[in-house]
Amino acid sequence: MDRTDSLLTQPDALVPLRAGMTQIVVAHAYGVPIDDLRAASRGAPQAALARQVAMYLAHIVFAMNLTVVARCFGRDPSTAAHAIQRVEAMREDPELNRTLGWLEATLRGVCEQRP
Repeated sequence: MDRTDSLLTQPDALVPLRAGMTQIVVAHAYGVPIDDLRAASRGAPQAALARQVAMYLAHIVFAMNLTVVARCFGRDPSTAAHAIQRVEAMREDPELNRTLGWLEATLRGVCEQRP
């Protein structure tokens, strides 16, 4: 088993949960059905953007490497890399930057809460 497989199974069983939570929060924020975000096809432009944002946030907030992000989102690592680079470049837009900041804080807040 390589390091990527172990990241998704043994040491951090929370990886799939974190990716799923990121998808749910972003789908809600962007007003797209979660199924559209998780679809194998690119889908509508709004769903594709939401998926890219979710991949970016999984990478930034949860420190997932590109291979893990790609696997969690059913994509190729080069697709995950492109999504992360694209969203990073779009942060120059003040409105998008504000939205990303809010989403980052929301995801970090949820993870910090203890039962």
